[in-house]
This record gives sequence, C-alpha cells and structure tokens, in this order.
Amino acid sequence: MAAGIWLVSRAFAIEVTYLGSFLLMTLLVVGVAVPTPGAVGGFHEAFRIGATTFFHAPNDRAIGAAIVLHAVSFVPVTLMGIVFMAQEGLTLGRMRRLAGRSGAEEGAR
Repeated sequence: MAAGIWLVSRAFAIEVTYLGSFLLMTLLVVGVAVPTPGAVGGFHEAFRIGATTFFHAPNDRAIGAAIVLHAVSFVPVTLMGIVFMAQEGLTLGRMRRLAGRSGAEEGAR
C-alpha cells in the first residue's frame, strides 16, 4: 500500500518520500474508519489533508491523487475477488444463502 501511495504521489508531482507514504497510510486508515459507502469521502479527505498539510501539495492535485489512489487500490482487488469467486463456483446468490445460514446458526446458539 505504501508503494502505491508513493507512486501515485509521484505521478501527481506531490513530493512524498517513501517514508512519508507511511504517514499518509496512517491517515488513510483513519479516513476509511469513518463509515461511508465504499470508503468514498473519508479516504479522499484523509489523503487530501495529509498531502496538503505535510507535503504542501496543491489542493486540486491532492484530490486527484486521492481519487486515482482509491481506484488503483480498490479496482484490482475487487476484480481478483470476482475471478476467484468464479473459480470456486460462487455466485452472489449462493453467498447470500450461505450468509443467511450462518446467521441462522448464530441465532440458534
């Protein structure tokens, strides 16, 4: 994750050292802890605050980098998950049924 932060920051000409990417990662953890759908908003604001406050990035560049970083870190993992689900023969409907059974078993305890 830190490498992704560092590379995206470099792509947007935000002067973040590799060690500095760990600071941003810490802020991102706090940002995604805020309950929002898909971590949209909290993630971006945490990155923007960190990049502008600690690395003096222009606001517009920091926001653009946050959007790209979120896509770069979310989309590949999601696509890989879909591929692995298909390999295991899982569908969303089957996963819902399995989750329903698991919830019923928890209620019976």
